[in-house]
Amino acid sequence: MNDPAKTNDRSPGVKRSRRQLLARAASIAITVVLLADLIGRVNWAEFDQTLGRIALSSWIGALLAYLALNLFRALRFRILLDKRDSPWRILIPITLYHNFLVRALPFKLGELSYIVLLRSRLNYTMEEGLSSLFGARILELLIIVMVFASSIPASAEQLAAQRDELTLAIAVTFAISVIGLYFGGSVIRTVQRSAQPILTAAEGRRPSLAAGLNSRLAHLGDEMDRIRQPRLFLTALFTTCFTYTSSFLTNYLLLRALGVDVPLPVFIAIISLGMFASAFPFTVSGFGVVEGAWLVGLTQFAGMPDADAAAAGFLLHGFQIFAAALYGLLGYLLIHISAPLPAKGVTSSNI
Repeated sequence: MNDPAKTNDRSPGVKRSRRQLLARAASIAITVVLLADLIGRVNWAEFDQTLGRIALSSWIGALLAYLALNLFRALRFRILLDKRDSPWRILIPITLYHNFLVRALPFKLGELSYIVLLRSRLNYTMEEGLSSLFGARILELLIIVMVFASSIPASAEQLAAQRDELTLAIAVTFAISVIGLYFGGSVIRTVQRSAQPILTAAEGRRPSLAAGLNSRLAHLGDEMDRIRQPRLFLTALFTTCFTYTSSFLTNYLLLRALGVDVPLPVFIAIISLGMFASAFPFTVSGFGVVEGAWLVGLTQFAGMPDADAAAAGFLLHGFQIFAAALYGLLGYLLIHISAPLPAKGVTSSNI
């Protein structure tokens, strides 16, 4: 007979696995539905002509801009790690390879590669990798959202009358967001203390869940404390502006080559929407959501026909995957030809 205690011990893990399986099945279903809809909108007979409109110089310019994006991301990781001796010969290849895996692997599994590679090649702790990755993602999202919000009053004619009020609201929101991020550890601990009565009540029914939430909130608060250094935080925020600019330039060059001709604020709104979807791939590796975001942006802000906008979405997302794969392969090769840093306390005489 089965031991009831062992069965009870296994049940939370089994339920968690089932929830993860259902979530992944839902993601796959959403991806299939979105892609089927978007593929049906594209006039594939004209897709080759669309590709032919892009000059070689535009492809090369976009590739160089995408390389600059990855170099600035490596610089931001180095800043957030707060280790000035981090060797570029290893950190840049890790960034290139990590960026490719994030885009290629489903369910955000590629994010783990950054933490694993920092541990295996640079002997950094998991906590250092997690905090720098989390800080980079939050900063990137903050800049994308704020720039997108700032572009809306200038790109939407119906909001022109409220431009001053919206600009003030955006500035205040940005300031509050930056302060909240800077004091993120304290904010999380305050939330944890406020939620303690609920967590305490949950301990009787779901002790493992309550303990897990408490532990994760405490750990997240400690990690957020790492960026509460004025020099580090401001430098990382400033560098994120360059990652945004490089990503914007990558898409801007291709959109201009496709014949999109709109004012700069409208370009900012369209591209920021596509970047936001790329930052949050709710489906399998972002497929469907990213193309859909480009479709919405190009039809609503640039007045492009559905067929052309859907084709442009596939082209832009496809280029990003191609560029990520190209530089990711280079990163993979450089990682494996570069000797890892020796463990702390180990010298050549000990080897």
